[in-house]
Amino acid sequence: MKAVGKRLLVVSHPNVVTSNQEVYLELLHAGWDVTCVVPASWRDDYHPEGFEPEVLAGLEGRVRFLPVALPGEPQRHFYLTLPARLIRELRPDVAFLEQEPFSLPAFQWGSALGRASVPYGLQADENLDRPFPWPARVIRKILLPRARCIAARSPRAGKLAREWGATGYIGVVPHTVPRWEPTARRGDPRFTVGFAGRLVPEKGLHDLIGAVARLDGPVRLLVLGDGPLRTEVESASLPNGSVEVRTGLRSENMRDAYAEMDVLALPSRTTPTWAEQFGRVLVEALLCGRPVVGADSGEIPWVIRSTGGGLVFPEGDLAALAESLRRLQDSPEERESLAREGREAAVRQFSVQAAGRALDDLLQEAFLGRDGGFE
Repeated sequence: MKAVGKRLLVVSHPNVVTSNQEVYLELLHAGWDVTCVVPASWRDDYHPEGFEPEVLAGLEGRVRFLPVALPGEPQRHFYLTLPARLIRELRPDVAFLEQEPFSLPAFQWGSALGRASVPYGLQADENLDRPFPWPARVIRKILLPRARCIAARSPRAGKLAREWGATGYIGVVPHTVPRWEPTARRGDPRFTVGFAGRLVPEKGLHDLIGAVARLDGPVRLLVLGDGPLRTEVESASLPNGSVEVRTGLRSENMRDAYAEMDVLALPSRTTPTWAEQFGRVLVEALLCGRPVVGADSGEIPWVIRSTGGGLVFPEGDLAALAESLRRLQDSPEERESLAREGREAAVRQFSVQAAGRALDDLLQEAFLGRDGGFE
């Protein structure tokens, strides 16, 4: 099967991050005629003031930046334009909506694509069968049976999409991660435990501070991110070391920050409405050559155990977290072994090339027949 010349329309708010566009560059190289629709502006925890996305080199002329309402709201933003007009202009053969099946942008574009008789696929990140507001349930009930395929970001997300009513092809397509090479350890020589992400209670920051406090000094806790707990984390004191918080880091600066860590920890806690859906920072750290420690929350165990790049502990078990960190603190050899195995597996499973192959396979299976024609 070949996708050469097949026009693919992608609608994706994750593509506001330039590195997330790389998977579509892979699809372009695989023969798809790709056009991406991306919000013209966005906000997130790292950029609360907002920012304007850029185009990845190689995709020039293939990215349309369109204005949206509610920028920064992944499930509730919507485009301030008529999708039907752009669909008529581009005349896509197929579309991939990198949006959840219960989201407003998926409904906005999925409805327009349906009226234009353009088959489409959706993504599925949600891994918790939680209560949804009635509008989200209605949208999900409408879109899932109509989607030709689902790009599930984890095995659990795919299973849940099927339970919710998906009838099309489902394949595990990992999130895109940067094309990073391993980086040598540098910076503060103290044993450094790192954290990257939103500074919110469900990320287990209280557990992490308490666990690092149990380690033999001198140690350092390096926290990358921002959020409601920022002031509390900044004011935390360790009897055996110090806490450093850095905010405002863009994705292209993260590799240098991982280079200052000896291990990355992700001690997330499941809540009634959220469980860790992927743990992107785990893969980023592994690609940089850092072992990881994570709670058995959501998809964290899947990522760590499938790569062999770290240790898993029971979520909320502060003593077990401290013991896992102490074990790696005391054994540079084990840190090196886990990092090496984890990086090799992360490249195989989660690299841009791996994600591109998985998405290409899914789209071809869902939309193309054996002879390369549409079913």
